[in-house]
Amino acid sequence: MKIYFLCKRYYTNKDLINDRFGRLYHLPKQLSEHGHSVVVNAFDYRNRTDLFVADNGVSFQTIPLRPANLICEILRIYSLVRNINPDVIIASGDIYIGLIGLLLARRLRIKFVYDVYDYYPAFRINRLPGLKAVFNYVVRKSSLVTCASQSLQRWVKSGVNQRTLLIENGVDRNVFSVGDRVEARLKLNFPLNKEVIGYFGSINSARGPLLIEACRLLRKTKPNLHLIFAGRVDGVDFSENWIKYYGELPQSSVPNLIHACDVVVVPYASDQFNSMSGACKIAEYLACGKPVVATRVSDHAEVFKDAPTSLCEPIADDMARAISSQLEHPEIVAYPVVLDWQSIGQKLNQELAKLAP
Repeated sequence: MKIYFLCKRYYTNKDLINDRFGRLYHLPKQLSEHGHSVVVNAFDYRNRTDLFVADNGVSFQTIPLRPANLICEILRIYSLVRNINPDVIIASGDIYIGLIGLLLARRLRIKFVYDVYDYYPAFRINRLPGLKAVFNYVVRKSSLVTCASQSLQRWVKSGVNQRTLLIENGVDRNVFSVGDRVEARLKLNFPLNKEVIGYFGSINSARGPLLIEACRLLRKTKPNLHLIFAGRVDGVDFSENWIKYYGELPQSSVPNLIHACDVVVVPYASDQFNSMSGACKIAEYLACGKPVVATRVSDHAEVFKDAPTSLCEPIADDMARAISSQLEHPEIVAYPVVLDWQSIGQKLNQELAKLAP
């Protein structure tokens, strides 16, 4: 089968080309390994020149995109797609990417798959009037909608489109695996006698302050407790001397930070975006074999059903309770092999076979 994959180059602040991160890289790679011919076009908002890379049997080509050249680039994409003559188009990303993919598929009279890895209307770029209706339209008209979380899948099925498939955010086991805590701290030059809590991902008003407040409460009885962060920051203060921020790091540097922690956290507040998210970091934490604390949003209650002390309400005092429990009596969820990209790719391949002409 010939598959055309349309997405964006930068996803969760990682570069599809250089970081080889996440579903936008691994789904095309897995489909290629199942014998399909896969071409990926990735919109690039940051660079002005095309980049072409052949990697693991997949052809990746970036498409620089600015408002002034939008129409020209869409016409260029249409020409590229006609030459490829795919059997299926998969689009993943912002609402306009889904709309372009759907229109291309209709023009070519082929099947269209919309990969919905987050609730896109909650993205800042997608909040213009009318875009939510466009999103619902694209979801409704898709031949198949792949969803990154069960909560997102339930929303799609609820009166929008019954043709869905759960495609969770997996993990690259060549990068994330169980490591040694002492060795990790020595690499970081971090004291061995501290209790260390960590969070690594996007840091903003809905993902970070709750954890800081919980750790402030804990430090009243655990003065040796420290908090470490890494990731892109938007409006969160790290000025207290027991908080260390490591900046935005390449994917290869994150496992060492996870290994250095006693407990890692998914500190998501309860809002519309978080309530339907499928956090990439959950698979990373589990692959590293660490005790986790996660707020009771999205699918977290299902993920941690065998370690109930991992769960907390999205309020600071309950998060402090859960972190304290995990420090004193750790409960670790066994890594589920269904989060390997190979397993995820197999599931997607089987479903795409049903769409084949």
